[in-house]
Amino acid sequence: MEFSDNLLISDRAIFRVRELLQREGSYSKILLLTGPHVDRLYGAVVLRQLAELGDVLKVHVEKNEISFAMQLAEDVITQEIDLIVGLGGGKALDVSKYAAYIAKRPLLSIPTTISNDGIASPIAVLKRVDGKPMSLGCRMPSMMVLDTEILLHSPRALIQAGIGDTISNYMALRDWKLACRRGKDTMNGYAYLMSQTSLDVLMRTEFDDISPGFIEVLARSLVLSGIAMSLAGSSRPVSGSEHLFSHALDYFLQLNNLHGLQTALGTVVVLKLIGEDASAVERYLRRFHVDINPAHMKISEENFVYCLQHATDMRKHRYTYLHEVDLDTEQLKRLYAQLLEEWK
Repeated sequence: MEFSDNLLISDRAIFRVRELLQREGSYSKILLLTGPHVDRLYGAVVLRQLAELGDVLKVHVEKNEISFAMQLAEDVITQEIDLIVGLGGGKALDVSKYAAYIAKRPLLSIPTTISNDGIASPIAVLKRVDGKPMSLGCRMPSMMVLDTEILLHSPRALIQAGIGDTISNYMALRDWKLACRRGKDTMNGYAYLMSQTSLDVLMRTEFDDISPGFIEVLARSLVLSGIAMSLAGSSRPVSGSEHLFSHALDYFLQLNNLHGLQTALGTVVVLKLIGEDASAVERYLRRFHVDINPAHMKISEENFVYCLQHATDMRKHRYTYLHEVDLDTEQLKRLYAQLLEEWK
């Protein structure tokens, strides 16, 4: 599927990188950012096409630190590189997005996994000096190539995480409406509609398993989430109480769980806390075997309670249902036990 000249979602799309770039402009010096593993799998295919357009410098991204992205941006400016290409998963793409943003260069993003909506978002998650993650504003990629065949053969857990991250729009949109009713935020109708469409595209799919057709649906859904963030100028359309909970898990525990699994868990947890029916979300997660048992994510009862009670500290100005719901310790312990039983 081709949405426009700068977005391509199809099988064997990786072989059309040169074609897309030739339509978009002229590039004489190109920086290719990727990881060692992805480079071994797909680097040669991309490098060969880039080399037909100009001089190519390849750098392996082995750390997603703010300082590393800033240094790359400086190198891009001083070496007069006019295009950045990011190839790989979250680490390579986040560094690529932020370096391109700082250096004010166009970015071609080629995700090899679809584990979260970061593939198209105007946000880069990078680490501070102390190792803590930070969400930094940047821009959506200028161009994107999503090869559905490559994405289909990525680890199943990453695809399931992508499902979980999109499902979390379900709670994020409820939080946004609540914040607006309370006078704590303003609504952007276009961004809200885009996020809702992203969710609907996924939840109304006819597929019951992870197939080539489903991968295209999931890829479209994640891109729509990225567009929603770009329209809003923030992550508000796709990030609410469930993301605050996930951020707390990352900040306090650093368990290295997949982000989309944590946000899916957070979605179900908050829906239960506010007394809303979570069955539609849970059925969909089970349909694709997305496991949200907190114990399987190495989240203990104590840490589950602590992170929920401190989730609102993660973003002081992001008003959600967690600011109003009862976070009594004993109630949260009962909810933890309920989740273990329901998802054993």
